[in-house]
Amino acid sequence: MPWSIAPRAVVLASLVVVSGAACGHSAKVARQLPSAAAVDTERYRELVDAQVQPFLDAELISGLVIGLYNHGKTEIYGFGRGPGHGPPDGDTLFELGPITATYTELLLADAVQRREVDFDSPVAELVPPGVTVPIRDKVAITLKHLALHSSGLPAQPPSVVARGPSPDPYRGYGEDALYNDLIHTELDAVPGTQIAYSTFGLGLLGNVLGRKLGGYGKALDARVLRPLGLTATFLAVPAAAAARRATGSDDDLATVTPWTFDALAAAGGLVSSARDQLRLIDAELDAAAGGTQGPLRRALKLTQEPALDRSGNNEGMGWLIDGAGRYSQSGSSGGFHAFIGFDPKSGRGVVLLASTAIGLIDRLSDAMYRILDGAPSAPVKFAGPTEFAEFAGSYDFSGATLQVEAKGKRLYLNGPGEPPHRLLPLSDHEFWLEALQSLAVFERQDGKVTRLVFGSGDRRIAAPRTAAPRTAPK
Repeated sequence: MPWSIAPRAVVLASLVVVSGAACGHSAKVARQLPSAAAVDTERYRELVDAQVQPFLDAELISGLVIGLYNHGKTEIYGFGRGPGHGPPDGDTLFELGPITATYTELLLADAVQRREVDFDSPVAELVPPGVTVPIRDKVAITLKHLALHSSGLPAQPPSVVARGPSPDPYRGYGEDALYNDLIHTELDAVPGTQIAYSTFGLGLLGNVLGRKLGGYGKALDARVLRPLGLTATFLAVPAAAAARRATGSDDDLATVTPWTFDALAAAGGLVSSARDQLRLIDAELDAAAGGTQGPLRRALKLTQEPALDRSGNNEGMGWLIDGAGRYSQSGSSGGFHAFIGFDPKSGRGVVLLASTAIGLIDRLSDAMYRILDGAPSAPVKFAGPTEFAEFAGSYDFSGATLQVEAKGKRLYLNGPGEPPHRLLPLSDHEFWLEALQSLAVFERQDGKVTRLVFGSGDRRIAAPRTAAPRTAPK
């Protein structure tokens, strides 16, 4: 990768905090469990269509389902291509990816409530005999460290990283491999001192809980999914539901292989529908409002408690909490992206399930909240073929030549030794490289594009323009 500014690795998710502007305290409101009858109305159809249309016009998504929750009433909208011949709907099944962590940590909270484990239980006491758990500066990893991504474990198990890029990176990664990696891993930080998302850590959490509770999948189904009435949420999709499963796609809308998580199922293995995620939001909001009669209400409330001693943005068990008090979780698997969020103050929630693996989908969440709040924003305006023609050409990236090429409604970046990377539009001049997790901004001087600036974290690298595409002679 001679020109990449961010290393390519097996990446499960980029968790996104969606900021909002809400204030005050919520009163307890009556709510109903979302059902088929509850989603027949389409009060917001025109407003939702307007927000989604730019994504469809820019060929950014192959399929998308949006679920809206407003004080117990729900609406579901489907766009693009779903199973069969029509668009996806509230029963279409999507990979949840990192949202699986929300369920894993709810299972942990339930076990804590039952006094089967404690948040401060050392992981070393729950692994098989002969397995050693790494420590650093004499600090041991606890279940809470795993749940809050503060264990110091790397993002991915070392043997998964060693495999390199793969269409199904976790296939065949069993418990023996997980525990062998654990034995030979050095921690990146002292447990409890830094927060860094770890698929490795979440997968380990599910495995040690499973050892304590009679199997992760069995316990999750009996203690979380069935009590909440989530009949379309699966670790293994049954044959009877297989026809409802969406086909995943990458950022260029090419079909991709479904991911098989095996021993890391607790980090990203669930498949579910928008209707089931709206049921989860109903339960979360009831728990947040003080409800005690429904299943798992005490455990749900426990996962919502801010875990960090600070004001502003915070974290719960499986949730990000923004400065306005909204809860959210989102992320991608191989061919899917999912977002779920709820606002206890307003009694509203949003579900986004896409069969395309791009984090850009999360931008729709704030637009949906604004619709529910009665203050819709203007739809986003993306760069299109007209702007693409202006951006196309050659750029000098530290001595390597990059080519920007327009193909219909899509823009691509080509570099030496690299496959083409699609430039996903963020605005009329800003783009996102999903595979490289990098921002790309075309800058102008005197009305002409003069350079392409890449950004990853705090790093910025400018690639001056060297030539525009040649115009064919008339």
